[in-house]
Amino acid sequence: MENLPAILSVCKPIGKSVTTGTTLLQAYKAPSGFTYQLGLREASGLYIFESFAEGVGCSYLDKIMVFFGDEKRLIAEVDVPRGTRYTREQALASVKQKLCDFFYETCSMMDVKFSRAEVVEQVTDILDKCYFSESRQAVLQWAKTVNII
Repeated sequence: MENLPAILSVCKPIGKSVTTGTTLLQAYKAPSGFTYQLGLREASGLYIFESFAEGVGCSYLDKIMVFFGDEKRLIAEVDVPRGTRYTREQALASVKQKLCDFFYETCSMMDVKFSRAEVVEQVTDILDKCYFSESRQAVLQWAKTVNII
């Protein structure tokens, strides 16, 4: 994950992770039986890379890196404790916390005034769509097929 901008310039998507909902860029099966994967999410100019390991019945989150813009400038790096089980909620919460903290820190250093509540609301909205929009669309489609709506 150290050289993600270079990886992005040569990688083409290889599929979609059913577990994480990310667009898969790389994957390999290790002798341990785990499949190590690098997935991508895109939202409002952000590129969120998640590396994770999938085994039988469990997935572990390894690291998350957030880049901004076409030139892929690193704005957040989330170190995840070893053995952290993967859930989208966990990944979203980690990214949200890191982005908000970095934003607050940067604005404080540059004497930029902002509303914390508005920042949290906007970041939450952007990330929620990024992590869950496909699931929400799927549940609505299902509800239509069984005549709930």
